[in-house]
Amino acid sequence: MRIFAVSDLHADFRENRRLLERIPAGEHRGDVLIVAGDVADSLQVVTDVLGGLRERFAELFFVPGNHELWVRGEPRDSVEKFHAVLAACRGVGVRTAPARVGGAWVVPLFSWYDAAFDVLGEGDHESLEAWSDRYFCRWPPGPSPADRFLGMNARHLRAYDAPVVSFSHFVPRTELLPPVRWLRFKGLPLVAGSVDIDAQVRRVGAAVHVYGHTHIPDDRVVDGVRYVQNHLRASGSGDGGLLTQVWSDESPGEHRGPLFC
Repeated sequence: MRIFAVSDLHADFRENRRLLERIPAGEHRGDVLIVAGDVADSLQVVTDVLGGLRERFAELFFVPGNHELWVRGEPRDSVEKFHAVLAACRGVGVRTAPARVGGAWVVPLFSWYDAAFDVLGEGDHESLEAWSDRYFCRWPPGPSPADRFLGMNARHLRAYDAPVVSFSHFVPRTELLPPVRWLRFKGLPLVAGSVDIDAQVRRVGAAVHVYGHTHIPDDRVVDGVRYVQNHLRASGSGDGGLLTQVWSDESPGEHRGPLFC
């Protein structure tokens, strides 16, 4: 069995929906797809897009990103929206909890970002004035979003009886971000991820961890774990860049690049 990954579909945009339509209907019946967050903020779009992708794969796994938790014009808060997204996923057969697929486990990790991720103190706070989450997310009293979502993973933090491919929407390690001087959005380190995600990656013994959010493609091994970021895009090279294979039962250590299927 093969496991593919993609993130940040942003299916609110027509050009992204056209890219998704190019996934052939019959070629991935025996494969698994990980979607690492940010399909859309509309619950109906999330349901339609994930449901359509689910029909093309043996299994589909998903974690919400920040866009799914926007509640502009809605009476509910972002945690209620989160649970509504999970319920919608159940309704179309999309997994949001760990499951074994072939010779590996796929372990979703819910997450949010923490300003302490900016360990060098280089993030530009002023640039966050235009950060949409500040206006479109609404949180109930209680733990911080980062603590709340990481806490939801506690029951899944254990040893597994096969190799693990984990995934989150947000970035788990600071070195996976480029230096601030290379970033167009200078506030990104403040809203990119949390080092506590990586602590959970290590707790589950992941061989591979997929993440999204930054729209900065990456594929590297750090301290024995392969970290992969593959946001939805049409590659400028002409040969595509839609799905990246992150695991295969036949050759688990094989490093495969993007496939435009």
